Amino acid sequence: MIFSFLIGFLTLSVILPQGSAAEDIQIVCTNSALADFTSNILTENVTIEYIMPAGACPSHFDTSPSDVSKIVNADIIISLGWEPWLESLLNKSGNSEYTEIKCAGLGEWNIPTGAISYVQTIADGLKTAIPAKEMTIKNNEDTYIALINDKANELKSQIEKQNLSNRKIVSMEWQKDFLEWIGLNVTHYYSPPERLSLQDEIDVINAASKQEICAVIDNLQSGTEFGARVASETGISHVIFSNFPGAVPNTDTYLEMITYNTDQLINGI
Repeated sequence: MIFSFLIGFLTLSVILPQGSAAEDIQIVCTNSALADFTSNILTENVTIEYIMPAGACPSHFDTSPSDVSKIVNADIIISLGWEPWLESLLNKSGNSEYTEIKCAGLGEWNIPTGAISYVQTIADGLKTAIPAKEMTIKNNEDTYIALINDKANELKSQIEKQNLSNRKIVSMEWQKDFLEWIGLNVTHYYSPPERLSLQDEIDVINAASKQEICAVIDNLQSGTEFGARVASETGISHVIFSNFPGAVPNTDTYLEMITYNTDQLINGI
């Protein structure tokens, strides 16, 4: 689940000393997407962990004592900037000697242009926190952004070759931007199921029942039972995407995740 904010900001609490560049830097990210972005930017002398399981929803995630232990010795904390549980974890850890990088206001990382914004924000924070590695971080950043752009072109080309451009679908809100980016026509989208009123549910089913609607696209982390019911009642395909790497097999990286989502879309339609 991803919320969009009007203003993005980067908070840097502590600058690591120059000597830290030669030692293992402990980085803790709040989720698997941020961890994967970071692992492509900083590849040596670093340990990168993430807190929230890939299949969980950030708003509903419950922390455990083991999550506190991850933060105790962290040199850098990287977050979305709005996780409701992070401040409590930080307070319980007793760690005040860390750099915090907040990736707020950057929108959806599902779309490659959005992912690049996250990569750039994280890279800028790491350059400031670890000045001795500035050139390495910059080179890795440029290389990874090129890989994202290459993958973006590849996936769009697949949709065009399959003649799926402008096909009409109904989508869960968190996957809407990706679907429109890749070239499909989202005629209706819906909020997380727990927020839907009975009238909202009826509206989604009515929208999915219209002619030429070929699929309902769900988001794994938001729950898939409602989408399955919509598909069952309307006779259209039910396709499930993920918005965090590692939630399903063979999607350990961001690039693998968006490839998986595109394959699911093609096969589902």
